[in-house]
Amino acid sequence: MWVRLFRCRASVTCLPLKIIGCIFLVSASSAAGWLLSKRLSERCAFLQACHSFLRTLQTELRYRGEEIFKAVSLSLATAGLPLMLKQESDKPFFDCWKQAIAAVPRSQGITSSDVAWLTQLGAQLGKTDLDGQLSHLSLMEAKLTVLMHDAQECIDKKARLYKTMGFFVGVSAAILML
Repeated sequence: MWVRLFRCRASVTCLPLKIIGCIFLVSASSAAGWLLSKRLSERCAFLQACHSFLRTLQTELRYRGEEIFKAVSLSLATAGLPLMLKQESDKPFFDCWKQAIAAVPRSQGITSSDVAWLTQLGAQLGKTDLDGQLSHLSLMEAKLTVLMHDAQECIDKKARLYKTMGFFVGVSAAILML
């Protein structure tokens, strides 16, 4: 009898703690879903900034005729891209470009195809005459349009899924915990 009474009191005092734990569990899993969804949106914003960078770089090259380091640095700053291009006297442009790409924060949500695009973009900059560079930038803009379309499709397909799955995984775990 006493053992039964003690169990009943213990479960009554533990219930509020279980409910609080369930609330934290559902909140944490929902937050994880929102963060994954936000990463998709950040990728789309990064690609749009890349598009702005390409347009600005085309203008810089066409009308100012600046040296490639200066033109790219000005265009990066104008577009608001998080690439920090550091000019070193003994290194070619492409090596500096690869270092800048490697330093892009992964919080931007970029994928390996985005990194490959950025690498391909920098591979030909500064190697040809003005017409060759402008042609290369036009080609890269077309490839970027495809990447932007894919990023928008990912948002349309996966953003809501990540949010709802995060919530429902948390609710399922909370039910199992109770």
